[in-house]
Amino acid sequence: MAAGEGQNRPRLVILLGPTGAGKSKLAIDLAEEFGGEIISADSMQVYRYMDIGTAKPTSDEQKRVRHHLIDLVTPDQPFHAGLYRTLGRKAIDELFRVGQPIWVVGGTGLYIKTLTQGLFAGPKIDPMARASLKKEGEEKGGNYL
Repeated sequence: MAAGEGQNRPRLVILLGPTGAGKSKLAIDLAEEFGGEIISADSMQVYRYMDIGTAKPTSDEQKRVRHHLIDLVTPDQPFHAGLYRTLGRKAIDELFRVGQPIWVVGGTGLYIKTLTQGLFAGPKIDPMARASLKKEGEEKGGNYL
């Protein structure tokens, strides 16, 4: 039976721990043995060019097993947990649909929590109110606000 058959929601194997603990190597070994693809749950690995200090899987490692959510944006672009959840759920749905085992690997607990439990629905931000408060803060100072 394929990974997604006989169940109505995806099953994830989550490897969570600190940078440099060997999570990626273990996940690659497991994915090669049992199949599947890896979804990165690391807040720094989403950024291109930030290879030093992030323990980002090498290009050779990424060739061995397909990785998702790595090198998505440049460091000057905003990225947040809500966007991570959207992209991560899309990857999970795709892998579940084709019956691939799903390995979630990383050290950013907030990303794993949003991926598995979601985020609360916050109010919509009124751009006019934001602009007004920003102007007021510039005129009267942050302490006033």
